[in-house]
Amino acid sequence: MSMLLEIESLLKEVDDEFIPSLSSLVNLAEYSQKLHKNATIFSNHDRGKLVALLAVYRTDTVNKVAYCPMLAVAKTHRSYGLGASLVRSAIELLKKTEFRIFRLEVYKTNLGVLAFYKKLGFSIESETESSVFLELNLDQNS
Repeated sequence: MSMLLEIESLLKEVDDEFIPSLSSLVNLAEYSQKLHKNATIFSNHDRGKLVALLAVYRTDTVNKVAYCPMLAVAKTHRSYGLGASLVRSAIELLKKTEFRIFRLEVYKTNLGVLAFYKKLGFSIESETESSVFLELNLDQNS
């Protein structure tokens, strides 16, 4: 299976864990293609199957701000530290490529994910009615 199809398959598997569901916001096939084409993908496979992925956009090379639009871990592979490992790998690459800020958005209803990112050193930078925007200053996070 191609990486593009693996991304789509994993997103379908975790779709119902997003509130609202990811598929109610985007076409999963098109979104998978966008991630595959435009993002740096950090991934874990188990027995040839994609079980965890972190997508990072590194397009703001002027301000050196990276954005994480997606972290997904298969239900069968939770609590093994895969998500944290992928985030740490991304942070390492971002520092090596002199990025200064790592940003992401989490729905306020997803308290577990908010705690996860806070544990990894991210702090809340702003909020909307439905979302929390988190940021990690890579200059201070050595």
